[in-house]
Amino acid sequence: MIIKESSVTTLTGPLIAECSTWLSIVGKLFTTRMGILLAPHGLTPSQFSILHHVTRQRLPGGQSISQIAVAVEVEQPAVTKTTAKFQNLGLVRIEPHPTDKRSKLVHATAEADRLLGMIYQDMGPDLFKVFESLNGSDIEVFASQLKTLGRWLDQNRL
Repeated sequence: MIIKESSVTTLTGPLIAECSTWLSIVGKLFTTRMGILLAPHGLTPSQFSILHHVTRQRLPGGQSISQIAVAVEVEQPAVTKTTAKFQNLGLVRIEPHPTDKRSKLVHATAEADRLLGMIYQDMGPDLFKVFESLNGSDIEVFASQLKTLGRWLDQNRL
């Protein structure tokens, strides 16, 4: 139930429960779908999130394993294993940290850009169908709300 007070929507317990339930369901269904779409490229959704982050969030000097782990919410050993796989595939370059000998810095390569482009091209038709299913809903408003929610969750991690 939504209670409106002078054009301001007040959240209620049932509405919060409904939104939370659907967000969980949609997240699981979308992750499963992404796993199927990524399989031909030899990646899992977790590996894809690491590759996407490293490639799209290029920082001068690279990113440490721990920075990547925090950003994509994956344990450090998994990031270490995944970046080693990516290095063997020529997707990243791993260098020693200049001041911290315990740390390594990860840099995406042009091959990572090429692979991401190919993945998005291959997934495009399916993802078009997914978002077309919104039946005339304002997709730009939806995308904006997803970004707002994502930014809030990122800034308010538990």
